[in-house]
Amino acid sequence: MKVVVIGAGVAGVGAALGLLDAGHDVEIYEQAGELRAAGNGVILWPNGTGILRELGVDIDGLGVRMDMIDSRTDDGYSLARIRLASVARRYGSPSVLAARGDLLRRMADRLPEGRLHFGRRCVGIAEEGDGVTVVFAEGHSVTCDVLIGADGHRSVVRRHLFGERPAEYTGWASWHGITKPPIELAGSHHVQSFFSSDGVCGLHPVGDGRVHWVFETPWADGEAAPRDVDGRTDRAPSTVDALRSRFGGWASPVPELLDSIQDEDITLFPHILHGLLPRWGVGRITLAGDAVHAIPPRAAMGVNQALEDAWMLSRVLAEPGDPVRQLLAYESVRRPRVERLVARALRMERLQSRTLIKAAVWLAKRGLTFAGPGQLAIGASSNYLNRDLPTSQLRSV
Repeated sequence: MKVVVIGAGVAGVGAALGLLDAGHDVEIYEQAGELRAAGNGVILWPNGTGILRELGVDIDGLGVRMDMIDSRTDDGYSLARIRLASVARRYGSPSVLAARGDLLRRMADRLPEGRLHFGRRCVGIAEEGDGVTVVFAEGHSVTCDVLIGADGHRSVVRRHLFGERPAEYTGWASWHGITKPPIELAGSHHVQSFFSSDGVCGLHPVGDGRVHWVFETPWADGEAAPRDVDGRTDRAPSTVDALRSRFGGWASPVPELLDSIQDEDITLFPHILHGLLPRWGVGRITLAGDAVHAIPPRAAMGVNQALEDAWMLSRVLAEPGDPVRQLLAYESVRRPRVERLVARALRMERLQSRTLIKAAVWLAKRGLTFAGPGQLAIGASSNYLNRDLPTSQLRSV
C-alpha cells in the first residue's frame, strides 16, 4: 500500500518508520527545507521509550535517564519528590530526558534514503475513488492509498477535512531554551520544577552538559515580552530582564540560571489547545500528532502522544484490509485516551498556580505521595502500555 505522510515531526517520522517496517511504500513530505530539529527539551515516558524501541530507534545515549521529579514552591519548600524507578519497573522501560532535536534526528536517520522530501508544501488534496492525490506548491503531485496529516497544529490536512478550526491560546506561554550553563543546575537525572502565583519554572538536563529550562507566565495574544510581577510588559529593557524581575528572587538554582542566559537564548511558545474533533479523519485520510491534539507543554505528554499515534497507525495498517475501516479503528482506539488527557491538560492550564500550590502543600504535609497518580496518568493516556490491540477494534468497527 502507498502511504503519504505530510509533516516530518515525531508523529510523521514515527508513523513512517512503523509502516515501512510493515512492508508499505511510504514517503514523507515536509514543507521546510530541512529537518525541524530545533525545539525544547522533552520527557520520554515509558510508553515513549518503549514505542521507540519497537520502531527500531536506538535510545542508548539519547539524553539522560530520568530518576526523579522534584517539585517545590518558589521559596524552595518541597511539594513532592516522585522517584521513578518503580515506574520503570512497572512498565519495563525507562523515562528519558532529551532534546527534541536529538530525538527527531535519530528517528529520521533510520529512514531509508529517498523517503523524506523537503521543500514540499501541500496546497491541495483531492479524494478520488480508491486514492488520494496531494498537490504541492512546487507543481509536484503524488497519489496514494492513505494520507496521514502529521503537519502540526496549523495542519493543512486538518483544514481540508474539517475547515478552519485553529488551536486556541490558553492564556499562558513558555519562555524556554536549551543552553550549556557554566554551573551545575539540574542534577544528573532529575527534573526540578518551581511553582508560584507568579508563574512556573522548570529545568532538566538533556545530555552533553546541556540544560532545558522553561519559564511559564500568563500571556495574551500579541505580547512579545513576559509580564513583570505587576503584570506589565513594557518596563524591562529585555526579555531576560523581565524574567529576572518576575523570577529572580526564587530559590536556587533559578537565579543562577537567569544569570547564565541571554535574550538570544530565549524562544517564546504560547500554549495552545485544540478543540476535540468528533472524527480524526475521513475516508482514506487521517490526522496524527499536533494536527489532531495539540497539548500544552505543562502536561509533558506531547511527544509521547505523537509516538502513540505513530505506533497505533503502524499496528492498524500492518495487516491486509480495507484502509478506511483500519483508519476508523485507529481513531476509535486512540481518541478516548487522548480525550481524557486533553481534559486533564485543560484543567491544569486553567487552575491558578496558587491553587495548585495550596493543594500540593496540604497533601505534602500529610505525607501523601504523588507517585501513584503519576503512574496512573502515564498509563491512562497510553494505548501502548495497556496493549490496546487494534485487531480487537477492527472486528467491531
